[in-house]
Amino acid sequence: MVTYKKVQRLVAGKLGVSPSSVKTCWIAEIKRQLDATRGPAHNRGKGIGAPPCPEKYKVPIREALSIRGGKQ
Repeated sequence: MVTYKKVQRLVAGKLGVSPSSVKTCWIAEIKRQLDATRGPAHNRGKGIGAPPCPEKYKVPIREALSIRGGKQ
């Protein structure tokens, strides 16, 4: 699996935005949807939620997460 930093750089490059504008909570949300997590996060639930991932970021994040070993 590619690192969060690498995902941020790939998505930012594709969309022409700053890597810091690609939020890690959005990456985590997509990973959860893809069943690519080790289990529920300790800081989720109990009414605590992260802002939802905007539509324009979803496909690029999924594509970046599908890269194995960080190479395209």
